[in-house]
Amino acid sequence: MESFISIGEVVKAVGLRGEIKLYPLLDFHEPLLASGYVVWQDGSPVEISRHRLTGGTAVLKLANVHGRNEAEALVGRYLGFARESYLAEDFPRPVEGLAFRYLERPIETVDGESVGTVTEVRRAAGSLLLVFQRDGRDVMIPAVEPILRADDGLTGPLVVDPPEGLFDVQLD
Repeated sequence: MESFISIGEVVKAVGLRGEIKLYPLLDFHEPLLASGYVVWQDGSPVEISRHRLTGGTAVLKLANVHGRNEAEALVGRYLGFARESYLAEDFPRPVEGLAFRYLERPIETVDGESVGTVTEVRRAAGSLLLVFQRDGRDVMIPAVEPILRADDGLTGPLVVDPPEGLFDVQLD
């Protein structure tokens, strides 16, 4: 599935009743697990009967998995959602958005100056940092208002209003 956005990898079976442990990836967002948007990497739908967070992972019970052997067969598979579904009105988006939608988008200032293209997204202190190259070095911009202007799209430039010196401090 070309437009698949991964939220986690199945890393092991849990117990005898067919639960699985999901290792969360950068675009993991717990409310997704209770939505109808979760799919396997091949696009086939996933029905999650229940879930719980535990020790930095999620334990899921899938409706069509009834025993440990079936759960073990899922190890190594990825859960996620179709990229386009992010635009659906009822998609459970976090306030700061999900990391995938920032990647490879150009960044420009409110004055229209091009400053770079997002090459990486990092999570730090509960928020996202957009990383781009400037003068051969990584520069990071927090993906928070008022620095990053509100944007719910998937394409086009991201508009930033950086405080004076934000880029210069990181290049020293």
